[in-house]
Amino acid sequence: MSVVKNIRNIKKEIIRSGIKEGSHVLDYGCGPGFCTIPAAKIVGSQGMIYALDIHPSSIKIIEKKIKKHSLKNVKTILTDNGTGLPGESIDVALLFNVIFMIKDKEKLIDELHRVLKKGGIISIVNNGLGSKFKNKQVTVNSLTEIFCKNNNFVLSEKNRNNFNFLKK
Repeated sequence: MSVVKNIRNIKKEIIRSGIKEGSHVLDYGCGPGFCTIPAAKIVGSQGMIYALDIHPSSIKIIEKKIKKHSLKNVKTILTDNGTGLPGESIDVALLFNVIFMIKDKEKLIDELHRVLKKGGIISIVNNGLGSKFKNKQVTVNSLTEIFCKNNNFVLSEKNRNNFNFLKK
């Protein structure tokens, strides 16, 4: 996994998402926390990171990292159905290298629209790392079609492999 850290500049990807001190962030499909822990340091004590995954092993890894770094601003969510978060409570939702794994994208978009504040951001990184997923790379056009379909979101920024969609 350290190979991923060497190939990607995760902190730069997180900053491009619009996260700042005090932000409330949903790290959707957080995996082992490559983005969760750096994001928690960026948002600081006034912010909150919700690390969501469907795999219990990922949640266990993140919980160990939370303890190791003495973080009080990270909460884990183990679920395969919704986030359980209150409506309009999230500033930024991170979908970093996970969008191609989501089967029901419309359900995901509905949930993200519900939990994001007006002007909130869905930040997608889709760099196709991992050879078994390369054939599932999601194109710019398909991302725009998926997220802007019902006029709930607009593509606000595209920077290499980062795509930010703004909630209207």
